[in-house]
Amino acid sequence: MDKPSLSDYFLPVLKAFSEKKELTRAEIVDFITSNYDLIQNDSPKRSFILINACIGYFLKSNVLTLVKEKVYGITDEGIKLLNENVEKIDVKFLRNRYPEFDKFISGRYSEKKEKSQNCDETAIDDRLPEEIIDEAYKTYKSELALELLEKIKNSSWQFFEILVRDLLVAMGYGDPYDDARIISGSGDGGIDGIIKGDVLGLEIICIQAKKWEDNVGRPEIQKFAGSLESHKAKKGVFITTSAFTKEAEEYVKSIEKKISLIDGKKLAELMIDYDIGVGTEKTITLKKIDTDYFDGN
Repeated sequence: MDKPSLSDYFLPVLKAFSEKKELTRAEIVDFITSNYDLIQNDSPKRSFILINACIGYFLKSNVLTLVKEKVYGITDEGIKLLNENVEKIDVKFLRNRYPEFDKFISGRYSEKKEKSQNCDETAIDDRLPEEIIDEAYKTYKSELALELLEKIKNSSWQFFEILVRDLLVAMGYGDPYDDARIISGSGDGGIDGIIKGDVLGLEIICIQAKKWEDNVGRPEIQKFAGSLESHKAKKGVFITTSAFTKEAEEYVKSIEKKISLIDGKKLAELMIDYDIGVGTEKTITLKKIDTDYFDGN
């Protein structure tokens, strides 16, 4: 289930004032918890931020007012809105109804609007800044992974084997004292290499690396699984630059041996996560209010 959006919280926050005209933030939270399942389907931190955002937007719209520190009251305009029994309240609704709120939002996103007159302002306004950043990073990472995979496909098979070794080492496999050397397979055609699963070598992991364009099917995985027996191995990693068929994935789930299937997309993502073949271009540190600092005053 998707987490609730900011729009999902507006109406519950407003309806909290149908019982009392003045409420603390804690009382608003209690009302929503008792009458809706929003908070139960959200994380505590995120729901707290979204409820705060709703309160803040209602203040800017003159739907609510700050009676005194940490106590909010509903205004005549708020009571009017409450009595209308509207089915949904979102940022677009507030912008269309309250000029003062529209002016506030326009000021926040004026630079954004200048850059893209066709942007979906509702979508921009309706997400938390952290969520916008997360979504942008996911898009950036996805595009970088595609570029990285193309580089891998254009490399030699010898380099591909080195790449696989470097990735497994970065993920914590192998013996650091012998540089996590991958021992060549036995020539049975099903194993490309063997790496220690721990420093002491109490467990080994068999590796198969296929720089293919065609999808890897069940027969190749069955052959790999059978080759594990000759090495008395219980675990294996099958890596390919292409993808696996559904039959291959289902087969792995049905056998006792643990075989991890890493397709081209996952391979590129792991390389990004473990800094293999990529470098850091820019680091952004997100700051937040230190409430402990202010609570002491």
